[in-house]
Amino acid sequence: MTVGDGTKVQGRAFPPGRAAASTAILMASDNGLRLVSDSDAPHDFARTDARLSDPVGRTSRRVSFADGTLFETDDHAGIEALMGSRPSASLLHRSEAFSPRLIGVVAASVAGIALICLYALPALVAVAVWSTPQSVRATIDRSTLSIMDRAVFDETALSEDTQAEIRTVYNHLLAELPDNERTRFEHGLLFRDGGGMGPNAAALPGGTVIMTDALWSEFQDIDLIAGVLGHELGHVTEQHGLSQLYRSLGIYVLVALIAGDTGPIIEDVLLEGGVLLSLRHSRQHEREADEKGVRLTMDAGYDPEGMARFFDWAADQGAQGGWASTHPDPGERADDIREAARDGT
Repeated sequence: MTVGDGTKVQGRAFPPGRAAASTAILMASDNGLRLVSDSDAPHDFARTDARLSDPVGRTSRRVSFADGTLFETDDHAGIEALMGSRPSASLLHRSEAFSPRLIGVVAASVAGIALICLYALPALVAVAVWSTPQSVRATIDRSTLSIMDRAVFDETALSEDTQAEIRTVYNHLLAELPDNERTRFEHGLLFRDGGGMGPNAAALPGGTVIMTDALWSEFQDIDLIAGVLGHELGHVTEQHGLSQLYRSLGIYVLVALIAGDTGPIIEDVLLEGGVLLSLRHSRQHEREADEKGVRLTMDAGYDPEGMARFFDWAADQGAQGGWASTHPDPGERADDIREAARDGT
């Protein structure tokens, strides 16, 4: 439709300085535009004195005149025809309107994100873990331990003899690791009073394993200690901690890391131990560490039943797993450990 062909647009007129609106019609005239309202005489305007607002969804369109008069209408097509075609604005308006095709776009976007999470992210994590030098792992260990010593741990109260006895068990387990797993990491065992952590142990990405005093005072069971330490060595050698850390960073940071862009932001994230403290191993990682722990304890001459006893105890304490937890159910883990031991895994 061309301008000036008699198009009339219904709407509301707001005279200058008035808040009250009156029913009005805006139409083409010989001199430009004519506004006819219920409350005022017809008023002619030059087209150069009129400005049409941009379309925003289904909100009303407004024509502002130089003298302060305002005309408002919900007839988008009519006002565009009267004021002159505006292809770009019309396209924007159409794009803002709901279309069934939007469902397809959203579905495709969700599917794309799912594929990235399912395939691209794990692949990037694996490459990032593989390319991380031991010096970075060791720095992460030191940073994390420093924070834990300030916020969680106290000095160990275990006697030198007890520490030496447990360290002997740990060294027996280390001796059963393949050469590449034994030399790739800076393995070390530390003892701490864990306070509220209770009987526990933790593994850091660089090879540091921390055992709480309560793990010994609660059980004083060498086979159980061997099983727990073997489990933590499984986390180290399978690089679960680093994998969880990198998975939390997101694809952008991982790509930058793999490309060698270890700028200040990335370094802050990687070397800030607090990030690692906020993470938890996945159910798959826990099962893998259990399997590795069973093999190590058996190869080192210890009874994997000790590890099973630890998870029996955890189940009795009410540590629940199941689908709602990142950790498998401790009772199920005890059963799986006993089955693996019978199979000689």
